[in-house]
This record gives sequence, structure tokens and C-alpha cells, in this order.
Amino acid sequence: MPVIRECYAALPETPVYPTEQGGRTHNKILMGTWAGVVEDNGGERVKVSTAGRDGWVYRDALKDQMDLKVFFVDVGQGDGLLLESPGLRMLVDGGPNQQLLRYLKGYQYRYLLGNPGFIQFDLMVVSHFDADHYKGLTAVLNDPLCRVDSLIHNGIARFSTRRASRPAGHDTDLGQRRDDHLVTSFSDIDDARALLAGGGLQRTFEQFLRAAVNAHSEGRLGAMRRVDHRTGRLLQQQGLSVDILGPVTEDIAGSTGFRWLGGSSHTRNGHSVVLRVDYKRPATQGHTLLLGGDLNHEAQTLLMAHYHPDNPFRVDVCKACHHGSADFSVGFLQQVLPYATVISSGDNESYAHPRAEALGCAGRYSRGEQPLVFSTELARSVSSGGDVLYGMINCRSDGRTLMFSQMKERNSGADIWDSYVVQRQD
Repeated sequence: MPVIRECYAALPETPVYPTEQGGRTHNKILMGTWAGVVEDNGGERVKVSTAGRDGWVYRDALKDQMDLKVFFVDVGQGDGLLLESPGLRMLVDGGPNQQLLRYLKGYQYRYLLGNPGFIQFDLMVVSHFDADHYKGLTAVLNDPLCRVDSLIHNGIARFSTRRASRPAGHDTDLGQRRDDHLVTSFSDIDDARALLAGGGLQRTFEQFLRAAVNAHSEGRLGAMRRVDHRTGRLLQQQGLSVDILGPVTEDIAGSTGFRWLGGSSHTRNGHSVVLRVDYKRPATQGHTLLLGGDLNHEAQTLLMAHYHPDNPFRVDVCKACHHGSADFSVGFLQQVLPYATVISSGDNESYAHPRAEALGCAGRYSRGEQPLVFSTELARSVSSGGDVLYGMINCRSDGRTLMFSQMKERNSGADIWDSYVVQRQD
């Protein structure tokens, strides 16, 4: 049946009934989920086509505005996030594999592959160039059905760990170190082409740059650029704003300088792109989200010192840095003080993420009497047929209500969601 008008679920778990008269609920859709009205007889319920089983929904349980949806996609040991709001579709990191792309094409945007035939992303963010954060985005850039308007990153390239293979003047696998700073100039597509021509790149990073350059040449990628704390407000539209809080950089003889944090790994992790997302609709208090890549103790200390005495890090929702690593600053957690923390980590890895102290501190340094700590790894389950059910964590906000949902390992009928509504206390 043709869609009469497009609506979105207004309740945290909006019930869908089998008939216009009601009956036992046979589906529940989360707040913000699309519901196309296909039949309206003027009664208290309308028939919708939606995620899961179609059916009848109370008219006042639908709204015209989509609002904010954040999907913490389970990509195993890594980070992969999809954010949707009115007029914006944004990817932040993509994990170490093709799990994110499989989710996007096989489920989330499958309907787009028929009409218009491709998936358009307004923004792609690489927090830093560690494979568990960006390798999966190479697959997105390589896919002819995916298009990206803008790609941003922290500007720290990756070179071969073998000194003889690096370009001249590069004394680390991140480039040139000058005293206590890493000095770089990598930013746009032209810089990417120059890096590829110069050789000596770390293989996974080279594959990413080649995918970006090819996508740009084919018209599937618009601009690419480096961002840092001086970028400030990245975008603002329809109640949503995204600000760049880090990395904190300095001017070093006309180039961009990153404070050396004690080693290549600490330096590239610590200078992750740090995003603060604010979502506020008219007459609402709004909600905030912090995404910090793989920030470590040294980087968090640097960020706090840079912004002191201000504290832009206090938010409602925080993506735990570095998959629940033990390398964090308690002082930074005290500044963030969220209601909910989401940890993205995987099985069968040697880091023991999430670490026990990270889990404990995530709960202790939170607002509210019952802080929420979610884990993509813990939300994962296996079906009776042996299929892995990935641990997606859903976050939704309409500016008033902030909710989280994950699928239950077992469900009965429409009772498929384990949902939480954040009880704000400030």
C-alpha cells in the first residue's frame, strides 16, 4: 500500500496492534523509528508500515519529527557509530571489519538501495587512524553504493614501522617529531595524493587513503579535511550542533603540532577527534553526547588544562574512551559525569576490555542514583540456531526524553526490547 504520510514513533516503546480495533500488541517500535501511514480511517488508530511487523498505532503515539537517533553498532573490538537527526546522517568510526557496512546495507538503509539506489552520508568522522576505528570505513568508501559529502580526521598519518621504508625526515611512524611535538600537514585530498605518491605508508592507512582518493575522483566523496580544537562549531542545524573539542594542537613553524604523549600509540590515540553533540528542540532542555575516540590519561589531562576553568565535557551520554581501557583520568570522568556510558568492545581480544576499574568508575562517576553503563559486547547474544546477534545499543532523544534500548536475548512476541528512560536530576 502507498504511504499517505511519513511519521515517527513518539513513545519510548510504541505499541503496534494487529487490527484497527486493537488486540494483543504484536510489535513495538522505538521512539524516533520511521512509520509510514498507509491507511487512515479517521479513528484513534492509523495503519503503518514500519520496522518489524506492520499494524495499527494510536494516532497520538506518532509525530512528524524524527529527532535524534544514535546507534552504537557492535563492530567487535572497535568503534562504529551512526547518528541520525533531521537533515543529517553521520558516521563516527567504522570498526576493524565490514560489520558496519553489512549493517548499513543489509538492514538500516536497505530501503535506499532501491530508491534512490545509494546511501548518502553527510559526514564521516575518523577519530584517529587505528585500524579498529577506521578500517571499516575503507569498505564504506570503496562501496559504489555509498556517498559521503564530507570526511574529517585528526591529521595524524601512519607510516611504516620500518625506518628504512619511511619518507625522508620522518623519525617516527607518525611522521616528523620536533622536540616534544609531532609536526604534520596532512589534511585534504591533495595531501592524501601526495602521501600516496611519496610511499612508505602503513598498509591499512594506504588502503584508506586510496579509497578516499578514488571515491573523490568518482564523485562519491566531497571534501576531506583535518579538524582540531580551533575548528570549534562544526555544524548546526535543526536543533543539532556538533563541536570539535579536540585534539588540542599548536602552531609549530607554520605546521600543525601535536604534543608528544610518550610514544606513537599514546600520541595517535590521545589526539583523537573529540566531538560534543548537543540536541535541543524548542521548549526542551535538550541532551548532550561526548565521543572521545581513544583518549588516554595524558590526553584527558591536556584537554582539561586547555579548557580550564571551563568544562565543556559534562554531558548526558558518554562513549567510553578506548573501549573501557584502564588508561583514563578520574578527574576527567568527574568532569564528564554522564547519566549513561556506552562501551564498545569485542570478544577474544588480549586487552581484557572493558577493564574492571573502567566499569566501576563509569558507574561511580555518573549522575543519578541509578547510572547506566551499556556494553556492545555484553549485549551480544547467540540465537538458538547458532547465529551471532550483534549487540547494538540504541540511544534516542526528542529533547525531553532520553532513552536507551538493546534487544533481549530471548523475547516473547512483541516484547523484544530492554529499554531504559534516563531520569534527569539536574
